[in-house]
Amino acid sequence: MTGHADRGGDDVPARADVVVVGGGPAGTLAAAAAAANAHTVLIERAPNRPVRCAGLIGPQGMKALELPQGHVVAEIRGVEVYGPRGSRLELVSSKPKGFVVDRGSLDQLLLQRARAAGVDVRAGVAATGWEPGRLFTTRGVVEAPVIVGADGPRSGVARWGGLPPPPRLLVGLQHVVIADGPQDRVELFVGGELPSGCFGWTVPAGSGRSRVGVATPRGREGPGLLQRLVDRRFPDAPTVDRTAGLIPVGVPDKTVGPGVLLVGDAAGQVKPLSGGGLYYGAICARLAGQCAARGPDHLGEYERRWREELGEEISFGLAVRRLVEDLSEEELVGVLSVLCGTRVASFLAQEGDIDRPGALLEEMLRRPSLWAEGLPLFSVLGGWKRVHELVSGLRSPWDKA
Repeated sequence: MTGHADRGGDDVPARADVVVVGGGPAGTLAAAAAAANAHTVLIERAPNRPVRCAGLIGPQGMKALELPQGHVVAEIRGVEVYGPRGSRLELVSSKPKGFVVDRGSLDQLLLQRARAAGVDVRAGVAATGWEPGRLFTTRGVVEAPVIVGADGPRSGVARWGGLPPPPRLLVGLQHVVIADGPQDRVELFVGGELPSGCFGWTVPAGSGRSRVGVATPRGREGPGLLQRLVDRRFPDAPTVDRTAGLIPVGVPDKTVGPGVLLVGDAAGQVKPLSGGGLYYGAICARLAGQCAARGPDHLGEYERRWREELGEEISFGLAVRRLVEDLSEEELVGVLSVLCGTRVASFLAQEGDIDRPGALLEEMLRRPSLWAEGLPLFSVLGGWKRVHELVSGLRSPWDKA
């Protein structure tokens, strides 16, 4: 056995077909999908845990979550990108491109749906160990042929099942401040005071509040970076909430083992550019639940199906992230300056899809009228050879996700 049982008890059922560990969106959606054809138990260690999310999703994410409009606190039509040395790029669309949701109410809605689907929900129960066919918890042992790990980037289920973690983790920190920023757009901060690999954001949260955050690979720097961003953007604004968490970047080589599968943050199923996991998690969770309900012999189908659905998008996002991280400060300033006011910027604003950004490159390649305006980027980025080095990575990793 890996792990251990803290104490026995009768609070969990002795047997189930599927046990899902973790009651966030990925866990509740996977459990609800599994419950359609299997006796499913969901355990959640901390049902009142603070929400660690900016709550930004796109139109496809809204559909995937079947989310009523009443859970939306703001519609997003644009993004303002702030780079080094005062550089700035504004992209504004004529139609909503994203929605900021109330994550607390979203989590409760998904949990209610799981219960209505027949999921046996056990709150305040932690998984403490696993061996094939048996999950050990703080409230007893459950015998089950399939365990679904929806327990975050440092998944205990992954560790017990011998599955690798996501290859890279960022530390995300966020404050909620009493201050009005732009109500229909997100602000993104890159470069300058923020070191390579780090980015910051502000997101409207409704009711005169804003969410301000940073994500960084160097966690110790995070609090100072975030406070400087808050002071820069909303000086003297009261902070009413503080959260922190880990953001996976990239997917592990395997998300399935004998009797075990991973979903959501545990499987690195998040957008590499923003760290958002609601849309990808919703897609993968339903696949996870369906395959888990069919039994341990069908878990490999989950691995194949979710990678077919999202592998290219995740790999494209990783490649773009590497491209941006490789830019010098001068190149980043040049890119933002060259794009300002161009038809390329208008195209990005109108056609960009925060749920499926990979489709944007294909669409742009089909529009020769935009190519001429993109030519100045070649000189900014150091000529044809440099551009080839940067862009060649956009496709090469697609078959490795």
